[in-house]
Amino acid sequence: MTTETQAAFARRLGVNRATITRAKQAGRLVMEGKRVEIEQSLARWHATKAGRTDLDAIHAEQRGATVPTTQDQLVSEPTGAPADRTQYKAMLLHYENQQIKLEMGLRRGQRFLLADVSRESHGLGATLRAGIERLIDQTAPRLSIIRSDEERAILLQKEVKKIKSMMKSEFAIALRRMRSRTEWKN
Repeated sequence: MTTETQAAFARRLGVNRATITRAKQAGRLVMEGKRVEIEQSLARWHATKAGRTDLDAIHAEQRGATVPTTQDQLVSEPTGAPADRTQYKAMLLHYENQQIKLEMGLRRGQRFLLADVSRESHGLGATLRAGIERLIDQTAPRLSIIRSDEERAILLQKEVKKIKSMMKSEFAIALRRMRSRTEWKN
């Protein structure tokens, strides 16, 4: 008969130490003094556990520890394709649902095709670059003759404000173009 501390037994089962204390108080563990007798306690633990074994496996998988079983339970538990098949069917259903959600978003205009977004973002980038180049070309001569730093800052703020308003209107136009493309495909 091998024994171990309650904390070690809790680690073995992958549960909290308080759970072992409650199990001891309920008489679900075989004790030798203050130590837990491993084999008999494991057998009694598995014999008195709750009915939802599917949740036990899910919780054990999520916390990264598996609850050890006795040899009798290893022989009697079914293994093989049914659990694997149901797991794969659940995964298939999950991804089909995600695909349906994406299609619904496309139809409503809440999502867009990657090619359309890429095309419009490149267009917006080119527009922004042209605006910045225009800002440099038009303001450089004026900045060179202005002596006051405050006047230079005011001039640059006005020009940047023009670029911001231009980009804001371009974003709206690009969004309308993408929405019209998705409506056309439906």
